[in-house]
Parts: sequence; C-alpha cells; structure tokens
Amino acid sequence: MSKLNQFLLGLWIVSLSVLIFVILTMDNGHEIQVVEGHMNNESEQVADGKEDSDEIASQPSMVEQEPEQEHEPETVPEPEPEPVPVVTKETVRLAMMGDVLLHYRLAQYKDFTSSFAAVGSLMQSYDYLVANQESLPVGNKYALSGYPQFSSPPHILRDLQQAGVDMVTVANNHTVDKGEGGIRTLFENLDAQQMPYVGAYKNQEDKNTKRIIELGSIKIGMLAYTYGTNGLYLPKGSPFIVNYIDETTMKSDIEAIRSEVDVLVVSMHWGSEYAYEENDYQRTYAKMLNEAGVDIVFGTHPHVLQPYKKWISESQHETHVFYSLGNYFSTILTVPNTMIGGIASMEITKEGNVITINNPTMDATSVLLDADGVYRVYPLKDVEARSVKNLEWVKQVVGSEVSVY
Repeated sequence: MSKLNQFLLGLWIVSLSVLIFVILTMDNGHEIQVVEGHMNNESEQVADGKEDSDEIASQPSMVEQEPEQEHEPETVPEPEPEPVPVVTKETVRLAMMGDVLLHYRLAQYKDFTSSFAAVGSLMQSYDYLVANQESLPVGNKYALSGYPQFSSPPHILRDLQQAGVDMVTVANNHTVDKGEGGIRTLFENLDAQQMPYVGAYKNQEDKNTKRIIELGSIKIGMLAYTYGTNGLYLPKGSPFIVNYIDETTMKSDIEAIRSEVDVLVVSMHWGSEYAYEENDYQRTYAKMLNEAGVDIVFGTHPHVLQPYKKWISESQHETHVFYSLGNYFSTILTVPNTMIGGIASMEITKEGNVITINNPTMDATSVLLDADGVYRVYPLKDVEARSVKNLEWVKQVVGSEVSVY
C-alpha cells in the first residue's frame, strides 16, 4: 500500500472515530447534519420528530393569534319591584233634611216649585239628600187634609225630587193615618215617581231588599224607624210593614246590612215635640245604635232643632247623632220656632279601605210667608231679619261641634 493510500486510510479511520464519538455524545435535541448530505437513521427520525413536537409545544407559538375579545360581565336584571297599589281617595257629603209635613194650607198648592226655589241650589249641592216625608202623599185617592190625619198631594214627591231630594223616609207617626189603603196608595205614588224610600215596605221581600246607596266606591246603608203611629196599626195579616223602634229588630237589621256597607245611617223618628234637648229615650237608643255599629243618626219628630252629639263606644266606634232636624217645610204657626229647621250633613271620605266621617254641618233654613201669600223655604242666613230666630240661636241649639251656615 502506497503511503498516500495509508494516509487516506488513516484519515478515514480518524474521521470515522470522530463521527462515532460525536454521535455518542451529541445532544438529543439537535439534528446532525453532514456537509455533503444527511445522515439519517429511521429510528432517530421518529425520536427526533417526537422531541421536536415536544419542543414546539413548549415554545410560544409563533402564529399570530387574534387577541381574545374582552366580554363585559353579564348584567343580571334586577327584580322588578312589586307594583305599588294605587290608593284612591273619595269624599262625599250625605245629608238629610227635616220634616216635610203639609198642613192643609200647604196641601192645597198645585205646585211646590216656587216654595223650594230659594233653596234649590243648596239642596242640589249634596251628593245625596234624604227627606222625611211625614205627611202621606195620597191626595189622589183621599181628600186633602192636614192635622191630625194628613193627606197630601202626590206632586210633593215630584217637586221634592226636582229640587234635589234623592230618597224619602216614610217611617213616622203619620204613616198609618189613612190605614192599609193609604199605605198601598203611598207605595203606588212612590213607584210612579220612582222615588226611593225606606222605613215602610210593601211586604217582607221589599223589606229584605237592602237600601244601599253607592256613591262612587262608597257604599252607604240606610235604615229608618218610628216610635209609633199615633195608636193606629195595620190590620193583622197585612203584607205592609212599618219599621217600629224595637231593639231586637233593629239589631237584627243592622247585623244583616253592616258588613255590606262602608257607612250605616239610621233615621229615627223619636223624641218629645217642641223640646230643644234630647230626652232619655233618645239617649238610650243612641247608645244602643252606637254599640251596634251605626255611623250616623238623623232624628226627626220634635219639629224643632235639637243638639248634635258624638257617641264613642268602648270599642272606640263613633256615631254622629243629630237628635232632631226640625221642620223643613211645615206651618205649625202656634209654635213659631218650628219655622226654623235645616239640612244636616256629614262628610264621608274613603281612602283605600279606610273610612272617615267628620265635619258635621247644619245649613239652617227658615219658612216664611211672602207677600204673594205663598210659604217658601229660605237659607236662614239670607233672611235673618225676617225670621223668628237667627244663626246664632241655631248654633246655641245644635252645639259648637257643628258648622252652622
């Protein structure tokens, strides 16, 4: 072997040794390249591929990624508040006027429009007005008459209604003046005029029909009673009914209607005639009505004004009592103060389910004979100079708790 070949062989051996050394000591994470070509081993390629993928996974990605969009935190809707109940407030004024008792001189009037003309606006100013129709309006079938057994023309109902009256009470001591036939005629004429009534009834079914006045959302119950009928009574077996003052009956009637109304009103025909103070009989029944749950009592029969009093029971229930409203349209000339009467009223307010009753008021009136020979009703404040009494006298009678006009 020539020296050149020996040199080349030696060089090859050295190169091979270096290569083997490098392979044995190399870093597994690096690829070995040979200048002139690649020295690849199939198993090494598999291993290197796995290692490369691990390395790539461990390195940050070189692919540009879109930044994640920031999401606003999801808004949780607040629970809707409970709807606030709408509380409505209503106020009405309920009124009652005194006795309409037509003596013969008045019963002959062909029309009563003129007699009520001066108080027409006053009568129509209330939300509801009740009148005590004391003389029977049955003159279409019975001869007109005055005291002691009255028969009045039926057109008094028409003219009262046109003037502003919404209901009449017919429980009084003259209800049976013309017997059973008179009461039958009374109801015929009330129906013909479509005038609501309370205190006497056609039959038990009629009595069982509760008198409930609805003014907006305010419900007012109405009852009426009389102390008697001047010793006259309906025949046994008559279908007609007159409400007499009787504690058992009254308590039963009150209990039957009380839960159905906001306000309960009772008209009481009671007391001593021509007396300016209530008596023990009136006080006894006022106390009973208060304890039974009645709210307002309007009294009639004495023909003159009497005081207003407020009763408060042990359970704190309040009852407003006008013991007597006097005469509204009548001519008891022998007792001049009977020409002074009035319209008593109470203000009723309902707010939600709360009822308040206050502001007792008396609109005083005076009956006067005018120059043309006609008796007319006037607001007392307008005719004090012509009247037998003035507003100051009325205030003294009804009491300081009442606003007198």
